[in-house]
Amino acid sequence: MLITPMRAALALAASLIAGSFVAALPANAATAFEYFVSPTGTGSTCTNAAPCSLDTAQGLVREHTTAMTGDIAVTLADGTYRRTQTLTLSTALGDSATNGFSVIYRAATGTHPVISGGQAVTGWTLGTNGIWQADVPAGFDTRQLYVGGIRATRASGALPTGLTKTSTGYTASSTAMSAWANPADIEMVFQKAWTEMRCGVASISGTTITMDQPCFNNVTLKQYGVNASVPTSVKNARELLTSPGQWYLNRSSHTLYYKPQPGETLGTTAFTAANLQTLVSGTGTVSAPLQNVIFRGLSFQYAGWTTPNNTDGFAEVQANMRLTGANAYSSQGTCTRFSSTNPGTCPYGAWATTPGNVTFAFTAGLVIERNTFSHLGAAGLELGQGTSGSLVVGNVFSDISSSGIVIGNGTDSVPSNLAVLPTSNVVKDNWVHDVGIEYAGAVGILQLYARNSTIEHNQINNVPYSAISSNWGWGYSPNSTTGNAIKNNLIFSYMQRLLDGGGIYVVGGEGTSMASGLTISGNVIRDSASGNVNFALYTDGGSQYITMTGNAIYGNSGTAWGGCYESGNPYGDFSFTGNYWDNATPGWPCGQPSNVTSSGNTTVPSSGAGVPAALIAAAGIEASYADILGPRNLALGRPAVAQYVDGSVAEMQPGSTPGLAVDGSAATFAQASGQYRWQLVVDLQSPQSVTSVRVTMPASAYATAFHIDGSTNGSTFSTVATITGANAGVNTVALTAGPTMRYLRVVADKPNGPGQTGGQMAISEVEAYYGPTPGANLALSKPATALYIDGSVAEMQPGSLPGYAVDGSTATSAQATNQYRWQLQVDLRSAQSVKVFVLTQPTSAYATAVHIDVSTDGVTFTTVSTNTGMTSGKRTITLANQVSARYVRVVADAPNGPGQTGGQMALSEFGVYALAAP
Repeated sequence: MLITPMRAALALAASLIAGSFVAALPANAATAFEYFVSPTGTGSTCTNAAPCSLDTAQGLVREHTTAMTGDIAVTLADGTYRRTQTLTLSTALGDSATNGFSVIYRAATGTHPVISGGQAVTGWTLGTNGIWQADVPAGFDTRQLYVGGIRATRASGALPTGLTKTSTGYTASSTAMSAWANPADIEMVFQKAWTEMRCGVASISGTTITMDQPCFNNVTLKQYGVNASVPTSVKNARELLTSPGQWYLNRSSHTLYYKPQPGETLGTTAFTAANLQTLVSGTGTVSAPLQNVIFRGLSFQYAGWTTPNNTDGFAEVQANMRLTGANAYSSQGTCTRFSSTNPGTCPYGAWATTPGNVTFAFTAGLVIERNTFSHLGAAGLELGQGTSGSLVVGNVFSDISSSGIVIGNGTDSVPSNLAVLPTSNVVKDNWVHDVGIEYAGAVGILQLYARNSTIEHNQINNVPYSAISSNWGWGYSPNSTTGNAIKNNLIFSYMQRLLDGGGIYVVGGEGTSMASGLTISGNVIRDSASGNVNFALYTDGGSQYITMTGNAIYGNSGTAWGGCYESGNPYGDFSFTGNYWDNATPGWPCGQPSNVTSSGNTTVPSSGAGVPAALIAAAGIEASYADILGPRNLALGRPAVAQYVDGSVAEMQPGSTPGLAVDGSAATFAQASGQYRWQLVVDLQSPQSVTSVRVTMPASAYATAFHIDGSTNGSTFSTVATITGANAGVNTVALTAGPTMRYLRVVADKPNGPGQTGGQMAISEVEAYYGPTPGANLALSKPATALYIDGSVAEMQPGSLPGYAVDGSTATSAQATNQYRWQLQVDLRSAQSVKVFVLTQPTSAYATAVHIDVSTDGVTFTTVSTNTGMTSGKRTITLANQVSARYVRVVADAPNGPGQTGGQMALSEFGVYALAAP
């Protein structure tokens, strides 16, 4: 039996009221008022038995906030809450909590309700060249289309002709683009250095391409940063729709086009267009902030942002900050940087930030906990002006067009009222990955002007540019930033697409002294994704008053630490102490900073060997929130050695190496020779809490008994599990105590047959997990329903029940009667990422053809697999990519013989798995 790790009780503070923090409410604690809602809720009873709508519940909350005597909770049942208007919370409307209590919007226990801004696109028909098309309403506009829950690619490609830049656009070397049907939809993309700018086309006539203004001037004539020249790619033209999985929107004819991928079928493929921009907005004022509002356990999805479609385009300067309006290139945000007699707009760098699809301003004590932000077209979460005492903890940010989290803006450098600046906010234990999908200059966590705020224990990976960015203002820009800290974060696989950034990137002054400046400590910055990194720890122009201590930096391209001085401006006051890095020589290509101290730092190899295990273990998401990472094989790709049981190095069978047991492939294996008792030791490279181990052995050579040891130092091991009766294949071992180990050892105790003399245990894979294990059947004992094809409830064969297909026993079967085509539908009880399905059918009755559909809401299903040539027994079906599903159904398409009239498919067992089946 697999053990789910216990989630620690949460009492992390967030509300800065009367100078003290008020603890966040533990999940589903007692409340003074609790209103229950569902996606189909009606009326105003708002009880668990008779739920109401989300908007109705919010109205009831407002009736009780003026004199609260306890917390008020709105509990959301599972399902998708499709929004056509923003869920707006404001102090003026009565959404703010009072008397030190909280207003909580939370998921019902065990559920993952979705707040969606998406719009279903239906009515697809087959057009020419295999392209599907659908009519959309007049005025419909979107930059994101999701097919079966997966972001599809806007039609894109290389330029079909050479271009020469002019003052208004380009002269083409041919008339190829003049034949394109709808030039007003075309978008040119300019990827250069640290930016990826985008501008629309105004018109094309012959070889003359005229670009949208003011966008074109703003991306080609900037006085700072880098300017666009010739586009690097072109998007959103019907003529570019040549690859499967791409789409195009013709806004003038109100037609959406899609080129299907193999296996996708008309009528069963689900399409969702990002529509509503702002899913949730929470605001107060400086004197009356929106207080103590909590969002817990919700999912925010399918919001869009279409501003880049207008004539301003996406004129990025850096970090998805943009120039907007006519002549912005000459004056916007320049202040006195270029002319003291004719200054531009002040303060310097006062450019437009990319908004959040969930946004807050002028709040106190906001808590955003254990939510997911995905399928979003702008930034994920925005903590704007006047947000104080916020706690953003245990959330997952992924599949987002811009940055994951944005704090503050580039405007409030020296506000007359310091309450405008975000203050005392804590962003911790969040997983930010795969953001910047559309706007590559995005940052995992972007914090601009802020005070006394902490970014800690986050994991940021798979990002196109910098992972964490702090402050603003190249050169010298006076600001009121002070007292911020970036600590104990785990950063890897960053700088995947752009140049000139870092794992932690700082620009502009921080505080007024070392005591009030920025502290960067305990972070692990490793394994950058490409050669794009200038400095892993990057102090760029105007940076000042920064303490960098106890960080580990290794395995990155570029230099571990450094930055760029801008002539005539303050730059320096840096302290580097106690760091571990693989390059001790700093990079100061533009000139030396002033007042730099460096002591007690240690040079380590690029592998990170020698970095204290405690430092590595302390970086990243803490144990109480580690479950948000999902199944994660801690042993994958880690160093492995083979030993005999006396500790000596073992000889290996020809062609075998220890590393083949941790390479992620069950087709290869590690196998010692000479002695049948041997052991494989895997270095997890830092102390880890391990809750389960999977040992996979091939049929040709396996141990029938083995034991598992753990060690924190590699010399003293303790046995954590002993296994007898083991078999070839996957052996899953639960470690109920979740022991901490850095070194995991699998020891052969007995070979797979008598009289064998050596090398009888072979290990295809050793996997170690903290939290969910991918071998768990997500469908086991979940609610199951038998339906005919028309959706009506199916009658069952005598003695058969739908639940028999998910009861864990192949001795029982689910089998409908009266119609041979029927379907078994299983409710996984919450949205899950699934990839593998296992069907077991008895010899007495089976379907030779079935298809599998999935759905997140139980209404719109997408076919993910079509299978023919099936027989009785077990069939494993593996998708190319994971898909999100709460509801999974198996649909009978053909019985197992001619002339049969009903119930020919029987399912002994139906398994659903996240990554792999046992």
